[in-house]
Formats: sequence, structure tokens, C-alpha cells
Amino acid sequence: MTATDIATTLPKPRFGVGARLGDALQIFSSRFALFGLIGVVAGLLMQLPSYLAVGAVTFETQSQQETQAFIAENPLLYVGAVVVAPILIYSLLTAVLVLAAYDAKAGREAAVGAYVGTALRQILPLVLLSIAAWLLIGLGFALLIVPGLWLLGVLAVYVPAIVVEGAGFSALARSARLTKGYRWPLVGFMILVYVVFYVVGFAIGIVGGFLVGISPILFLALQGIVTGLAAAFASIAVAVAYARLREMKDGVGISDLADVFA
Repeated sequence: MTATDIATTLPKPRFGVGARLGDALQIFSSRFALFGLIGVVAGLLMQLPSYLAVGAVTFETQSQQETQAFIAENPLLYVGAVVVAPILIYSLLTAVLVLAAYDAKAGREAAVGAYVGTALRQILPLVLLSIAAWLLIGLGFALLIVPGLWLLGVLAVYVPAIVVEGAGFSALARSARLTKGYRWPLVGFMILVYVVFYVVGFAIGIVGGFLVGISPILFLALQGIVTGLAAAFASIAVAVAYARLREMKDGVGISDLADVFA
């Protein structure tokens, strides 16, 4: 029996949804101050452009006609403030937190400046592929949900492929190769990740409903905090998923991944 025959008869490694969720929670809690600060700052920055461009009327249901009038008169400004700027910030946030997660798991000191530098060097593929991935997943959800879930699994790790491997514009294809055979476990994992924070977000959203009437700025701040923390945890989850896939398919451990950008 050849080595290839032996390899093909070995049981397929498990992704381990529960174990990966535990890893993500452990990494998040180990440096909560760092991840929380990065996430909250980015979350607030994601909310700020639309507030500055459109104003408080975006949070007042009785002023929807005023908002629609603004969009009709300033379509480019609205798209830039509400779509482009948040995508840019979110792309940088995800890349920075993915890199930070590996150093946290490897027990090394955080180097935020190095993470930001790496993310900025890859900003073009990060932003353009983020837009492409979101459009594909959104289209998939429009087609009876299941295709969207499948694409969520296919494209789950394109960000680490960019910032860790330097895959550039080939990152979507690289993600598809890495996730092959594990897409539905990945979907289950990501759903669990979002459930954890959406439950918290729902509770905070109830409080936010009262704040809209008191102060739109307070509501903006609360929304930014919740968005940022959720994005931080989701980014760590993506890093954990990518590390497990590389371990199973390439024999590369998390410390080896961290060494890439040391």
C-alpha cells in the first residue's frame, strides 16, 4: 500500500465547530481591551460618514421623506458616505483583527502599527473583493437563501488569504479551494458566531430605541459600539477558521501563520 493509498483511507479531519467557537471566544477575551477598542473605534467611524452626510434625520422614522429627498439630490455623496466609506473601514478592520488574532493565539505582543501597515498595503484587493463577496452572497440570499449560505461558506476566508498569504485578487479562488469539503460546517460556525452577538445586539437595540428619541448622537454611538464589537468577534472567528483550514490542508499551524507577518 502506497503513502497515497494510506492518506486516502484516513478519516477526514473534522473542522470542529464547537472547538473553533471556543478558540474565538478565548482569543477575544484574552485581549478584550485591544479587540474591543479597535472594534468600537472602527464601528463609530463606520457610522460617522452617514451621520455627517445625511444628518440626524437618518435615525428618525418620521423624516424618511426628508432622507429620500437628500438621496435624490445627492446620490454620489450618499453612496460614498453610506456604502463606500463603511466598506473601506470594515475591510481595514477585518484585516487588522485577523492579524491581531494570530498574535494573540500565539501569545505574542500586539503590533497594531504593523497590522495596519499590512492592511493598507493590501487595501485595493481588500475593498474590491469585499464588495464582490458581499454582492455574490447577497445575490445568493436573494435566490432562496441556500445559495447565499453556500457562498458564505465558499468565501469565508478570503481576507486572511489576502493579508497572510498575499493572495491579492486571487483570494476568492484561494478561499474556495481552502473551504472545499468544509463549507457547511463553516456556515454553521459563522451562524453561531453571529447568533452570539446578535442576541446581545438585540438587547442593546431595545435600549437604542429609547435613545433615538432622546439623542440621535447617543444612538449613533451605541450602534457603532455594537457594530464594532460584533465585527471584531466575527473577524477573530474568520482568523480561527482560516487557521484550522490551513492546519488540515497545508499542515501549517497558527504560530507559523503568525510568523508570516512578524
